Amino acid sequence: MNGKKALRLCERKEVLLRRACLKPSMDIGSSEWKTVIIDGGGQLGIEVSEEQAGLFAVHAREMVLWNKSTNLTSVADPFEMAVKHYLDSMAAVPYIGGAASLLDAGSGGGFPGIPLKIMLPSLKVTLLDARRKRVSFLKHVIRSLGIAGIDVFNDRLEQMKDQLPPGEGFDVVVSRAFSDLKAFAAHALPLLNPGGCLVAYKGKRGEVLENEVAELEKMATENKRVEQHREGRGLHIDMQSIVLSGLELSRTLVIISC
Repeated sequence: MNGKKALRLCERKEVLLRRACLKPSMDIGSSEWKTVIIDGGGQLGIEVSEEQAGLFAVHAREMVLWNKSTNLTSVADPFEMAVKHYLDSMAAVPYIGGAASLLDAGSGGGFPGIPLKIMLPSLKVTLLDARRKRVSFLKHVIRSLGIAGIDVFNDRLEQMKDQLPPGEGFDVVVSRAFSDLKAFAAHALPLLNPGGCLVAYKGKRGEVLENEVAELEKMATENKRVEQHREGRGLHIDMQSIVLSGLELSRTLVIISC
């Protein structure tokens, strides 16, 4: 192992140790747990009510129970769950507040679609996942939450167009599941209503992400599927860097508007 790699590993271990020491112990739904979400939302410029935090807790408890038999999340610690799932999911709220409909592609345990629905109750949300067990969980947790205006589809994103009536689409398509930004855009852009946008949840902004965005811009001028959808309007790509309080995680929202 060379010196630089060893140094990076040491620095990473120090960060993990600091987080472990600073990370408070709490239960899902406790006042401390809700405070993490309410205060963390405030730092993102988002007002979270006690009732909304309570709905997040219902979702989280059900996810923990189902996670014993269905692979929904690798995050087990309640504090990390509050930050990595709920604060992360709601980070898109300021950028989609005027939307009427949203598709969550590769929803998994319901992220970010369910937290966004809880934060924006009038938003019509569709959760999409290719795995039947996850779809069963999503339908169950929606019943447990008692919320309306949210549907679940068992399908892949590239096949979703066939599920929609002619002329229907979504104002927003979001995803935390796609690692390939180009693949997400290629499959999701044809599902957008005019003036809609895609929101991809990505990691820390850096050279790798910058290169992904550059490749996406190149695709926007070369890929016929995208060009047909754009109808000459062009794509606007914006990157919003955020920090999730508590764990001080750096995240990036890649917002693709057309």
